[in-house]
Amino acid sequence: MMTTHQTTEALFDVNTIARYLYSLKPNISPLKLQKSLYFLFAFHGAVYRNKEEEGVFEGSSGATTRYLFDAEIQAWKYGPVIPEVYFAQRDGEYEDKDKIKAAIDEVSVNDEVKEFINEMFEQIDGVTDFKLVDRSHRDDAWQRAYAVEQSTEMDKEAIIQEYIEKYV
Repeated sequence: MMTTHQTTEALFDVNTIARYLYSLKPNISPLKLQKSLYFLFAFHGAVYRNKEEEGVFEGSSGATTRYLFDAEIQAWKYGPVIPEVYFAQRDGEYEDKDKIKAAIDEVSVNDEVKEFINEMFEQIDGVTDFKLVDRSHRDDAWQRAYAVEQSTEMDKEAIIQEYIEKYV
């Protein structure tokens, strides 16, 4: 009997995506950055997982899951937060112009993903910070984690599955 092992790969480091978002909006607020990363993670996972499961990608066995990025997402009072990004932004780590340029170059290698990020971020950026918080509070994955206690890690697979079921 053949056993298939599910592996998870990330297309990018979360800091690369955070810096790329800074290139799109240099004065991005902490809430906007956090919610943008969360919704990009969720929708990317749902859209591309669904395509893989439908066999849209030739040669895909479905054994590899590709996250936009792989980082711990926690349920905080104002919605999902990636602590690594929270502290890096607080400490000014996303303001380095050379690192922002490197992030732009790295994301630009994948035209499809770059277009996905740009289109999604344009929509996300059109929504106020606290409307994004309200929207993220509707997600079952956030509600389940936050019910345990603040700062509980959210299940990334549950986030993606919820978005597949509700939006794709």
